[in-house]
Amino acid sequence: MDDRQHGLTKGARLALFIVSYSPLFLIMSVRQLYTYKCYLNWGGLSAESIFNFLKYFGAISILIFASLLGAIGLYVLLENVHRRAELSGTRLKIIDIENKNSESITYLFTYLIPFVFQDLSGITDVFSVFTLLIVTFIIYSNSSMLLINPTISIWYSLYSIEYQADDKPTRKAMILSRSRFLEEGDIVKVKKISHKLYYSILEER
Repeated sequence: MDDRQHGLTKGARLALFIVSYSPLFLIMSVRQLYTYKCYLNWGGLSAESIFNFLKYFGAISILIFASLLGAIGLYVLLENVHRRAELSGTRLKIIDIENKNSESITYLFTYLIPFVFQDLSGITDVFSVFTLLIVTFIIYSNSSMLLINPTISIWYSLYSIEYQADDKPTRKAMILSRSRFLEEGDIVKVKKISHKLYYSILEER
């Protein structure tokens, strides 16, 4: 529990970031497809049809592909950390707990909504969106926002806890859990995801 390394590879952090933005990417893709559906020409390949596809749908194709890779990466990450928590997780007793799922709503409106109405058919707009995403990723991946994720919150809950391990002094951390109703006094087995961020499994009483 004293390891101060990040705990996640850049690939895993990128997967978490992409998945956190997947609702936005879906909205942007549907909007782009609906607005420029007249350029979806399936009559055959030509220089003009290829140009139009790249201009109007190239950016969302990248976003959709990235979302699929991010979802696969996140699934593999969570399955692996769940298995490790079961096999060799550290047992903690929860002394105090606060549900942090509401933080995902703030994240949703602060970091996702400003992008919703962006048009991705112009090179300037595409450059602006991708630049902002890169800057946001750098900040996101090195902060406690790593698990503040509206997509993950559909299946998991995020908690801020004060815990005790063995007879050591109490400490604080963030935990991700499939359990929706963790309480003070619960015993959990945890495995590190990142600095002071852990995946937890509730031990049955």
